[in-house]
Amino acid sequence: MKQNSNRRENWGKIVYYAGSGLAIGAAVGMIFGLMLFENLALGSAIGAAAGLVMGAAIDARRHHETDSGE
Repeated sequence: MKQNSNRRENWGKIVYYAGSGLAIGAAVGMIFGLMLFENLALGSAIGAAAGLVMGAAIDARRHHETDSGE
């Protein structure tokens, strides 16, 4: 029973980085897209994809570390 109460307490404190990576990647991609390709949409799409992948990788790594620590 104690284990379930710990899960409930930590439930609201979970942080996901995939969404943040998507937003930051899109913003950075817009800047590089204008500088390198002179195409805002292409840079934004590439940046969003890269940010999403990096954010999901951070989420997976953090999830793996918390599972192996228990």
